[in-house]
Amino acid sequence: MDKRGKFIVFEGGEGSGKDTHIDRLKKKYAGRGDIVFTREPGGTSQGEQIRSLFLAPRERKISVPRELVLFVAARAILLEEVILPALAAGKTVISNRFGLSTIAYQIYGRQCNEHLPMLQKLSAFAVGDAIPSDYILLDVTPEVGIARVRSRGDGMTSFDAESLAFHSRVREGYLKHISDYNGLVIDADRPLEEVWATVEAEVEKIIG
Repeated sequence: MDKRGKFIVFEGGEGSGKDTHIDRLKKKYAGRGDIVFTREPGGTSQGEQIRSLFLAPRERKISVPRELVLFVAARAILLEEVILPALAAGKTVISNRFGLSTIAYQIYGRQCNEHLPMLQKLSAFAVGDAIPSDYILLDVTPEVGIARVRSRGDGMTSFDAESLAFHSRVREGYLKHISDYNGLVIDADRPLEEVWATVEAEVEKIIG
């Protein structure tokens, strides 16, 4: 019998509410020891170091090839140290972002579609059969998402500060490829509590 746990990934552009809804799920399932929460890039010591390279404001942009390789490297480390051991133990893993984000941001956002075949091969090599069982895309229009980010008043990351056109391309990438993963799309332009009710119900369906 296959006892591998569920692997759930939340995706979405800036201001989609991923962090907020995952924080609520952490509180909801705080008493359960069979659920592991993580994020990408991050989730490990090396992964968090890689994450800091991307999110901190910087004067010079990191090249697309370097971004792609670093993201996949962080993913491989996260899989080896956190995700695969948890799944093997029958635990559910809930991750804030995974492979689809790299397609949306680095391929579509950066307008580097010619790199997509290379990224897909590299990702397949790094991920193997550790494919998420459930992808949930919190779909937010860029105008709404960036307005939310600005209203928080806690500063802008390097990705937050990208142009509206960049964020529109990111959304295009998400919507074009979410079907590749049989993912669920949730309208995240709606009020927070409406979105949360949908998120909560869908996660309950998956993990009970």
